[in-house]
Amino acid sequence: MRKIFLILPIFLLCITMAHAVNFGTYKTETEYGLIDGFKWNFFNKDKDTPLVQLKSETKEEIERLEREKNKPKEEVNEAQMYRFMLENVNTF
Repeated sequence: MRKIFLILPIFLLCITMAHAVNFGTYKTETEYGLIDGFKWNFFNKDKDTPLVQLKSETKEEIERLEREKNKPKEEVNEAQMYRFMLENVNTF
């Protein structure tokens, strides 16, 4: 009985740690998760840049978003997408 009381908290701790790791990289409506939405300027810090920046406000990310916006939109074949839906095929 003592072994169960010793093993149970360790098991529960491992389960909760797994959920905590997944929470940090979960992406809902934006491109970034909770942890990877920030840019940390520890070692390559310039005079004007703050220590912590939102990734969407960095110069590189703004340029990347402009390039993505200017790309031509791809045509979607609705008949093929309907066939994939009927066959339960996930397209990426």
